[in-house]
Amino acid sequence: MDLYRCRLLSLLCLCAHWTRGTADTGPGQLYPPSNITFEMKDMFCLYWTWTAIQSNENCTLWYKTEISSIGHKGPAGKTTYLHYAKSLDNRVNLNENITLKMNTLCDNRTSDVKTFTSSLTSGNPRTMVRNMTCIWDYKEYVNCTWRPGEDTPPNVNYILRYWIADGDSCPPRVNKQSTLFRDLLDGGELCQNYTSYSGNTFGCLFRVDPRMEFKKFLAVVMDRSQNIRPYIYFIPCINSIAKLKAPVIHLKRTPNNTVLVQWNVSDTSEYDLEYNILSNTDKQTEKVAASNKEFFNILPDVQFAIKVRVALAQRRICSASPDDPVKKFLWSEWSEIKTLPAVTGGRITLIVILLLVSLVIIVATILLLINMRRLLILICPRIPDPGKVISRDFPVISYGWAESVAAVWKTRLQRAQERGSQSGVVTRHSTIVFSSGTGPQVETVNKFYSRTFVYTL
Repeated sequence: MDLYRCRLLSLLCLCAHWTRGTADTGPGQLYPPSNITFEMKDMFCLYWTWTAIQSNENCTLWYKTEISSIGHKGPAGKTTYLHYAKSLDNRVNLNENITLKMNTLCDNRTSDVKTFTSSLTSGNPRTMVRNMTCIWDYKEYVNCTWRPGEDTPPNVNYILRYWIADGDSCPPRVNKQSTLFRDLLDGGELCQNYTSYSGNTFGCLFRVDPRMEFKKFLAVVMDRSQNIRPYIYFIPCINSIAKLKAPVIHLKRTPNNTVLVQWNVSDTSEYDLEYNILSNTDKQTEKVAASNKEFFNILPDVQFAIKVRVALAQRRICSASPDDPVKKFLWSEWSEIKTLPAVTGGRITLIVILLLVSLVIIVATILLLINMRRLLILICPRIPDPGKVISRDFPVISYGWAESVAAVWKTRLQRAQERGSQSGVVTRHSTIVFSSGTGPQVETVNKFYSRTFVYTL
């Protein structure tokens, strides 16, 4: 019994040794980074730093990052450094808490996710301005408007500061120290031309250099006494808030039932056009390179009314990333409606002409059918039958030459007599003498001429 127990104990010790050896030689557990801090490199660059957990891993540690806010989610990132910089992204609401999710990657293993939440601004969210919008009257002024917050204290002295920057990448860490967002609010350009009503400020107007196309734009509305929470308005491409002037259009009718529409857009040569034909509710959008367009099959007796509006041509350069669709730019106001009045009587005249042409064709067809036989004879005359002609001119050929000649002359004289009697001409008697081998033969016939014909056979 003791021997059995000794063997069992030896087996258990051996198993414990194998288990301990396997745990010691395998990889250790991965941990997410710690001591995460959040700052700004500049007004357009978010910046996080962290500390890695010491481990004896034989692989390169990667850190996966994902930025999000309430109701919004930005693109994921991946780095081997102990810091992560990300340019401002309009897919993340900068006025909400920004959440950074991180975990550590090593070969095919992943650590738990570490979540870090921070905010660019501080204060009561109900004191921020609401419904802020900015519109750039192309190559002129930027007009920003807003509404006061729900819990805004009275007599708030609003101010607006704005920044315009180029490029999408964050500056290198060695060139610029990180700082807090609130420490950067004293920079930027201060708007001077405010719009007020009944003592309340609800907007500001400032000029922007036309050379600032396709650049990032950020504006912050706050108060001088810092009693309200600042509101951040960010646009990754200032062209997306540009608004062209309403075009001026001209209409002209051209031959072949065509209407030529011309317009004038002086601000740019690249734009999208949308037109609305009011006479048939036709509304279409197209990219136009020319300053005119022809509309076909517009009858003169139909009224033609149209209005157009334009927007800057869309470009990929104004998207947040190559995978994002290009957002439509702002449309200008509709142009003044231009109308070509209908030409009265035009359709009636056309109908009358068509009826007259149809009537002429019908009458001509009927006359052609009636006179078809005569026309056929006139065009293709009949070939006379030789037998009938010979029998008519030589009816008694069987009697011999003399008899045949006499018969012919007799027939001709009878016809002449008939014509003479019909016309009232007095005929005379003529004597025709035929001489043959049997002797002369005399036959008296009525003839116009008083002559004697003697034939000697």
